[in-house]
Amino acid sequence: MPVEQVGKYEISFEAEALPESAGWAAYVAVFGASDNPAHRNVLVERKRVAVEHHFSVEQEALTAAHEAALQLLE
Repeated sequence: MPVEQVGKYEISFEAEALPESAGWAAYVAVFGASDNPAHRNVLVERKRVAVEHHFSVEQEALTAAHEAALQLLE
């Protein structure tokens, strides 16, 4: 699961193979700063991006998840 620091936020984005199809799903989560380095403040729980869409390859799903995470921060 790729993680990226964007300003004071940490975004997590991932692709997951869908067993019921040949496609991929995209997921994001957003975390805020914490006083405890072993703990992350969850601002946006892990959620699926483009629920109705099945991406044909893993990289497409990762790209969509990354873009969705950045949009959440706007």
